[in-house]
Amino acid sequence: MNEKIESITFDIPLELWQELDTLSKEIGKDKQKMMEEALNMYLAYQELSLQQKPMEDVTNKPLTADEFFDDLDI
Repeated sequence: MNEKIESITFDIPLELWQELDTLSKEIGKDKQKMMEEALNMYLAYQELSLQQKPMEDVTNKPLTADEFFDDLDI
């Protein structure tokens, strides 16, 4: 498989980065892979959420991260 990769740079809160670093070490998984998996889950959830909205809701406003995790009861 010849998957194209895009390098990006973004800022995240230090506490979140530290949590990712700690968990990455605990489970032995690469941080980049964990972030890719998390983003894929979030995007899939957003797609599903938009599909389930009533037809009269024309805003199609995506959930914030807090709303996403609240909805998952995490």
